[in-house]
Amino acid sequence: MHSIRTRRWLLAIWLCFLVRGWFYCSMLPLWEGYDEFSHFGVIRAIAVRGILLPPRDQAGPRDVEESLKLAPVPWEVRGWEVFRTSLTEEEYWNLPVVERTAREDRLRNLPPAWQRQDSTGGISAYEAYQPPLYYWLMAPVVYALRGAGLLAQVMALRWIGVALTSLAIPLTFAIALALTRCDRAALGCCAVLAVMPELASNVARISNEPLAILLFTLLVWVGIRILQQEPDVKGAGLLGGILGLGLLTKAYFLAAVPAVLLLLVYRYRNARAAMLTGAALPVAIAGWWYARNAATTGTLSGLAEPVMLRRTGAGAMLSAIPSIPWRHATDVILTTHLYFCGWSSLTVRGWMYHVFFAVVALVAVGLVAQLRRPGIWLWPAAIYGFFWLGQLYNVVLQYMTKGLAGSMGWYMYAVVGAEVTLCAVAFGRWRVPALWAGAVLFALLDLYGMHWLAIPYYTGIIGHRANGALAAMHVGEMRALGFHAIFERLAVNKCAVISRWFLMFLWFLYLAGTVGAAAMVWPTRERKGKPA
Repeated sequence: MHSIRTRRWLLAIWLCFLVRGWFYCSMLPLWEGYDEFSHFGVIRAIAVRGILLPPRDQAGPRDVEESLKLAPVPWEVRGWEVFRTSLTEEEYWNLPVVERTAREDRLRNLPPAWQRQDSTGGISAYEAYQPPLYYWLMAPVVYALRGAGLLAQVMALRWIGVALTSLAIPLTFAIALALTRCDRAALGCCAVLAVMPELASNVARISNEPLAILLFTLLVWVGIRILQQEPDVKGAGLLGGILGLGLLTKAYFLAAVPAVLLLLVYRYRNARAAMLTGAALPVAIAGWWYARNAATTGTLSGLAEPVMLRRTGAGAMLSAIPSIPWRHATDVILTTHLYFCGWSSLTVRGWMYHVFFAVVALVAVGLVAQLRRPGIWLWPAAIYGFFWLGQLYNVVLQYMTKGLAGSMGWYMYAVVGAEVTLCAVAFGRWRVPALWAGAVLFALLDLYGMHWLAIPYYTGIIGHRANGALAAMHVGEMRALGFHAIFERLAVNKCAVISRWFLMFLWFLYLAGTVGAAAMVWPTRERKGKPA
């Protein structure tokens, strides 16, 4: 058993993750998260309209449509036809103070009846094509807060998402401890996870990602427990049940199916009943959803790109592979995995990404070297490897449907528990200093991105140039606006609880959490531990 002291450090890192995530939730502007307004529209349709399975063309709520006219919209959606009357952050902060105040007052006083009415300008809840489990779980929250208004509902769902994701911290600790048998290395994995900026940005929005991250991490941990213990029906059933819930949350859990089947065959080859139980439960839980997709769209996942290519044969897809610029596509995945803050696509300087790319190369070399000593680490490696294959498949889909060479790297946080623990395995006896260095690098990246990009952009201090590039931030510009005015602007278009003073308080906690999480894994002598 690991010591009480180790548990206290784990609890402290867990708390660091929470306060950081809650600051991100409160700081990000309304609808700045990827597809956030659409995810919210699906939840609202279930909670208020009573539509258990909203159709793929479900209209968005009227109050959401109005909010997209009053508050600024993310930079990346400025060209959408339905947002032709909306303003970007730059345009919004260039408005006279009187007009901004009038817009905020109208946003805070939207008629309650609009929650039940459909939009009239083409705003849709297009995320309704996603599996429904997350939306079902969040619908009671929105129903309970139906009298509190749109802004309070949005903030409550964001905070719940961070709390759900935070459960991956103790699970990651358990996974890392099983793989390394070193409590300090396990704490290091949790610290790295706690300060990853893109993870915080990804889960500080309304989406099904937090639940998917939790279930994927749980799937990895259960698989490790199965490898450590005597095979029985209970373990196989638990593995299959978690996979089924995952498949009912995000279609990218299809990438985990091969790894789970391989584990079942390997571990239960002499226990047919257990193997069948583990294979049948995902079908029983989520099979109806994928059968419905096949019947209505002609595809298993029901995602937009496969639907567009459903009449394209496998030969045509294979022939497209050589023409894809794979180096660029991989660069896009890694870049959007490391830092790509919000739907305005804020990015840091190129050399910063390449520092992390060098670390990725070292991890890959380390894992190849570890193949000489195979062990239970191959299970998270299989989960992570098959997920990467899913990402590369999505590159093919994006290239054939949109001409884009890349995929959404923030999806890789679904397997972040496997990712950070594999890094610990790759660095061998140097794992503790390597994890500490990783935590420090991510903390520096986060602090830079928050104070030189996110806060200046979301408060109108900097904006995009004519060529689309984001202008550089100078300290003098932030001083000119003033410390208190910055937080006053961050509180604009938020619910009443998110005041200037509350944001200042969260910011101090965010700073303490970022520095504290990185400092907690100072590379001292390893203390060996055994899995709990």
